[in-house]
Order: sequence, then structure tokens, then C-alpha cells
Amino acid sequence: MTINEKYISAILPSLSPYRTRRFRDGTGYVLACPFCGHAQKRESKKNEMCAALTPLANSYQWVFNCQRGLNGGKGNDRCFYTMRLDTFLQQWNPPLYRQYLREKQVVTADLNHKPVFKRDTK
Repeated sequence: MTINEKYISAILPSLSPYRTRRFRDGTGYVLACPFCGHAQKRESKKNEMCAALTPLANSYQWVFNCQRGLNGGKGNDRCFYTMRLDTFLQQWNPPLYRQYLREKQVVTADLNHKPVFKRDTK
């Protein structure tokens, strides 16, 4: 499980209702938009699954997009563009975003570690 999948599974319960769906680049999630869903007048529109968290092909990156905002509908300013998972976390759950950054820095630091070999001069 990648770090992105770990944090997606952590936020999915707070993004209900949602369901899994097969996209072109893999299996993702369709959900009610957390940014503009509460602004809808009818209950059926509040729970309409118009947003998606989808994986990008050949990478470990995920993106969030809302069809209300992208199609010029009744979305708000936060769902008018497609955003990467880290940007979505930053806007939706800032404490979890800070934890995500700390954990990502640890993983990145481990990948960038270069061992120092000491030469034996005897």
C-alpha cells in the first residue's frame, strides 16, 4: 500500500457516500463533493456522486475532480479545477495534510539517502 492509498483509506469514511468504480487508469472512488455538496438545496443533489478520486496511469499519484465545478455548474471555487491528492488533503483536512507531509518527507529522505563509504588507509 502506497502512502497515497493509506491516506485515501483514512479519509474515505468522512467522504461518504462513496463507491468504488473502474476508471481508465485503474480503480478509484466516486463520491459526493465535500466542497460544494452542502451548498445544494435539494437533498438528492447534496448526496449526488459528482466527484471522483482517480489514480493516474503509470504513477502513484491520485487526483480529485468535481463535475459540478468542471462543467460550469453550481460548484464553488474549490471544485472548479482538478487537484492532486495532496492539494485535496490540504483543503479538506489540514491536520491530516500536515501528517501526510511529515510521513512523505520521511519516505523521501529514506530514498535520497546516500551511504558514505570510508576508505581504509592502512
